[in-house]
Amino acid sequence: MVKSKWISFVLVFAMLVTMFVPMGMTKAFATGTSYDSMVVPSISDDTTTKLGTFMVDIDPFVSNSEAIFELPDTDYEIHQVKIGGVSFDLSGDQAKYIGTSTSDPNYSKNSVASSVYTGQGSSDVDPFQFKITKTSDNGFKLYLDRDNTADKGELKFPIELTEVKVPSGASGDIKLTITGSGSGQLKDGSVVVATIGGGDLTVAAVDTKSFSDDGGNVKIRITESAAGKLTSKDTLKLVLPDGFKWGDNPSVTYIFGTNISNDVKVTPNDDTLEIKLKDGASASKEKAAIDITAKIDVDDSTKAKEGDVIAKVRGSYDVTPSEITVGTYGQYDTTISATDSSVVAFSGQYDQENSSNDINKVSDIQIKESVVGSLVAGRTILLTLPTNARWYKIDDTKVTKENNVGKNFEVDSDNGVHLWFEGLQGTDNRTAKFVVHRDSATSKNPAKLKIENNYVALEPGVTGDLKVTVGGTAGLSTDSITLAKVVNPVTVTADKTNVKIGVSNQAAGKIDISEYQAGAIYTNHGKNTLDLILPDGVKFTSKPTVKVTSGDLDIDNVNLVSDNSGNDNKILRIEFKSDSTEASTIEVSNIYYDVDRTVGEGDIKVKVGGSALVTVPSSSLSNYKDKEGYKDDYATLDYADIYFSGEDYVVKVANATVVTPAPNATKQTAVFTINSTTYTVNGVQNTLDSAPYVKNGRTYLPTRYVAYALGVSSDNVLWDGTKATFILGNRVVQVTPGSTTLTINGAPVTMDAPAEIVNGRVMVPFRWIAQAFGAQVQWDATNQTVTMTLQAQ
Repeated sequence: MVKSKWISFVLVFAMLVTMFVPMGMTKAFATGTSYDSMVVPSISDDTTTKLGTFMVDIDPFVSNSEAIFELPDTDYEIHQVKIGGVSFDLSGDQAKYIGTSTSDPNYSKNSVASSVYTGQGSSDVDPFQFKITKTSDNGFKLYLDRDNTADKGELKFPIELTEVKVPSGASGDIKLTITGSGSGQLKDGSVVVATIGGGDLTVAAVDTKSFSDDGGNVKIRITESAAGKLTSKDTLKLVLPDGFKWGDNPSVTYIFGTNISNDVKVTPNDDTLEIKLKDGASASKEKAAIDITAKIDVDDSTKAKEGDVIAKVRGSYDVTPSEITVGTYGQYDTTISATDSSVVAFSGQYDQENSSNDINKVSDIQIKESVVGSLVAGRTILLTLPTNARWYKIDDTKVTKENNVGKNFEVDSDNGVHLWFEGLQGTDNRTAKFVVHRDSATSKNPAKLKIENNYVALEPGVTGDLKVTVGGTAGLSTDSITLAKVVNPVTVTADKTNVKIGVSNQAAGKIDISEYQAGAIYTNHGKNTLDLILPDGVKFTSKPTVKVTSGDLDIDNVNLVSDNSGNDNKILRIEFKSDSTEASTIEVSNIYYDVDRTVGEGDIKVKVGGSALVTVPSSSLSNYKDKEGYKDDYATLDYADIYFSGEDYVVKVANATVVTPAPNATKQTAVFTINSTTYTVNGVQNTLDSAPYVKNGRTYLPTRYVAYALGVSSDNVLWDGTKATFILGNRVVQVTPGSTTLTINGAPVTMDAPAEIVNGRVMVPFRWIAQAFGAQVQWDATNQTVTMTLQAQ
């Protein structure tokens, strides 16, 4: 037994892989991944020889993957392997690259540590990287690394075991076992790479088909182990499982050795195919091989089991192996799926012609036949988007219902099946119609079709999974698929203060606007703007402070502008120089509002929109008014196609609450609860990030939130690293953590317990801080609540 050798040296190769068409042998299936035997030679034991070739097929390849490939045990030794046409020597302690010709400087099997090998391959296959590591004498680890810049599609490449030492006593099928890491697309499986001879005959299925109730063909190769093994007195039998039988008129083809093809008698007898030499025929003079092409019929579909059809090898010969897979049986069925449902699309946007990003490009759609003929000519496929979405491009071609644009073109074809886009249906741009066409010649393999490079327009402010409903007459097995995850291009948060109606120059909370990703605020080379739009009855007192606090978004100008009704200072308009290359955050602070007497109690919600966030063409923008009383504030966009009627923003945020009607002077009441992160102001619930607590008989509250509750704006809460300062009207309160002294307008007041910092917040005994602001306090021991009451200022 040879000891396993674990190697730390890893070879990295970037290459194009040649696309081969498999001959259809044994398969080990996993979701989106298959290992397909191409060549399964018959060999002898106790020899060093070439084993078979198999194809790795991952469709689509979207993630990095790794797996260990191993022969049965360490009595086997893999000396050489070829991956996608690139050879490696594994006979030593580490993998070594073998040059392709004697002129190649690496031909002498030198290790490649840093150079990159680029192989020649089909242009239909995207580049990908792989690493190969020797893990033992009988195995190696393969790591696939997808190039993130490449389109996600099928990855298909062969692996050849070009030199393997086979131990003495080995027999039967030699299986290579694949053990995946569990997280990638290289799944667990196995594949037959050779068969140990030693009997009279070797039998292998060299060309199999998937088929349904109409049956299918198989090509079976019979190879003598020595001349004269196939005789007229002995019979080889291939027995099909229940539900299947052999069809009439099988044919025999000469492969090599003595040409005995005309002397072989093949007799179908229900589920048994009998093979022998004709009476009186001469045996071969040299080792011979023949192929038998035979039809498999479905005799009883109630008994026929879907999946691999395995024939048992019987008769009077010593035959290897004892059974073979002669086809795959399934019902007529077609599946439809999204190749990548994790794609992110932005609400309020669609494909931007000048953007470097693929804005609102959704997942490709894959359609697969289970067996040939599942997609019937003339059948239709309807893909209907939800109400918040419209088709904009299909197969990178703009499509509209109104102008009859993009109608009637082929989107894909495979194995004689053609899929045509026939146009948009209905009164909007939600339903795309496709029609199946088939060539007159019978296809040999099931078709796999893709609808690629699809873009959608999305309604502003509507988020969640983008599910397309599947319909039509093609009989697809899935009712709906998810094409993307819809998110807002920005997230918006705000501090919140209390304001009163009929009062001017009132401080509101600051607003932070963060991009979901770089370029999400689509400036269109400085042409588009981000707008903060106030509701009726509220306007900006003065221009707030706007700055970028993270990322590289570059602000050009900030202005207060009127809405379409001529109301001054209703919109804060932010102009930019260019898109960000790093996701950025904008802070809007020093916000002051004039609130007139028409505004009711409750939150003041700011609409965050503008042409940098809402790019979809919409109708009646200048006249639209939503249910909350907000008027749209843009002129109608100059687009030929209109997708939505309604919103001109992606999100609203509240940064102020009207709590007291004017001019009546009423009390403002705040209630805090021990160990709770929620508090109320005049019954309106708010959230704090540090809960009140009791320590040494004193109840501590977070000073910042006490100040907010009593009407201090966020701009009037200051921290210099040593002390906290709070400004309310003409009162200035200062607190120093660790000290029992607080000051009110500079006058010291001694508390009976020191202020302290907990979880980054300054905590003060509640009676002292409340009274510092002029509020009355009440402690409810039963409910563990602190109530503060302050007359309106």
